[in-house]
Amino acid sequence: MSKTSTLDIVRPLAVGLGIFGACSAIGLAQSANNPCAPGPMADRGGAWNSFDPEYNNVNAWQPGWDTGAYDRNHVLVGVVNTFSPYRLTIIQPQGGTMTVDLKQGTVIRPTGDTPSTGQHVAVFGYWSNGTFIANRVVLRG
Repeated sequence: MSKTSTLDIVRPLAVGLGIFGACSAIGLAQSANNPCAPGPMADRGGAWNSFDPEYNNVNAWQPGWDTGAYDRNHVLVGVVNTFSPYRLTIIQPQGGTMTVDLKQGTVIRPTGDTPSTGQHVAVFGYWSNGTFIANRVVLRG
């Protein structure tokens, strides 16, 4: 038979509280640095993480995109790195590249243009299993 001391009882509780506190701090830090966090869009006063249905009618480059005012969940903005049928790789403003899949029916605006290396581009679409799927590609003129 062993004797249980107060320290044997308090130690696991203290370790558990410490882990809980550390995890909470990490979660708060991530939400504070989230680029999709709500904030004003330059021209609409909406939130960056809410879909703007007007995007379905966008056919030309918008000035707000240059300042970072766009829906980061449904739009990627960057510079064309490479383009091939059904595949577009862009260099994002924050660094790094992103590969985007284009599907049958993806609209490229202006009509008749083809993305070329170095051209600014906005890609409207959605995430599917870790891949961004493009519905519309708007090229900067």
